[in-house]
Amino acid sequence: MIKDNQPHLISVIVPVYNVEKYLRQCLDSIINQTYRNLEIILVDDGSTDSSGIICDEYAQIDARIKVIHKENGGLSSARNAGLDVCTSGGDFIAFVDSDDWLEPDMYETLHDKMIKYKADIVNCGYYREYKKYREKCAIGQDSVYMGADVVEKSYSSPYVCYAVWFKLYRKALFDEVRFPVGKNYEDMAIFFSVFEKAEKVLIISECLYHYRQRKSGIMAEKFNEKQLDIIYICREHLNYVGKKYPKSLDVAKKKKISSEKYILNAILISGSNNSHLVTELRCEIRIKLKFILCTDLFGLYEKIILLLVTSNLWLYRKLLMMKRKSVKFDFFE
Repeated sequence: MIKDNQPHLISVIVPVYNVEKYLRQCLDSIINQTYRNLEIILVDDGSTDSSGIICDEYAQIDARIKVIHKENGGLSSARNAGLDVCTSGGDFIAFVDSDDWLEPDMYETLHDKMIKYKADIVNCGYYREYKKYREKCAIGQDSVYMGADVVEKSYSSPYVCYAVWFKLYRKALFDEVRFPVGKNYEDMAIFFSVFEKAEKVLIISECLYHYRQRKSGIMAEKFNEKQLDIIYICREHLNYVGKKYPKSLDVAKKKKISSEKYILNAILISGSNNSHLVTELRCEIRIKLKFILCTDLFGLYEKIILLLVTSNLWLYRKLLMMKRKSVKFDFFE
């Protein structure tokens, strides 16, 4: 049910770049939210298709929409532009990727939970969508992390991923925090800057966000060295966690190993000629084999796969390509 006169303003930032095929579905899902007190900031990041025109069209039919047209600067630049124009008196901030869509009551649910629990961040579940395939990604029951445990438990939780798009934040958390321009995996880069300001984080079980997986995503592109940003960020996290959150050190190690396998997969799938990098990544994983085999953080299947990475690259590549052809939906995690 649509509710009016809701007291708290939620600023919803939507970076837009060449998504004319999906943009209307995204915007319809935002403007039709049951929570009405929204400031919807559309940042047209130099689109070369009709995305910018669609943004202006929606601004004409909904007074809550602000449109920024700018030269292409990437996702971080677009999000930062949105943060810079948020209403100063706003209470909360949310982000939506312009090829995704929301459940009608997403912001009403997140807002009400935020107020009820006096949380600084509320994290819901989501659906991963690929063509006709849907995967539900959610925690079994609501969980609250408080005080000194917020960062450590949030970082270690399998239900808190770095993506900003299925969370509601108190606006103050982004004071003096901006996304790093020119880097991939920008959500990961700001994790500690944002979460260290939070006193309470709530994870709820409802799936309220639809994340669209497209073939044109990063794993489908020809490999380029910008994708190595994920390893650099995981390396920075490992050093940072080791100094400030030693209880999560093994988790940080796992995330770095997983990022190395992720990039190795990207190279092998794309057929890129990066034999020196493949050798380096395999060596990095081989060095950590004792940790991989002894820790409970990796399941048996993961351990076997990582062992295969280091021992028989030909077989690993063959199985990887067979898997990619046989499954409808694969995030190469």
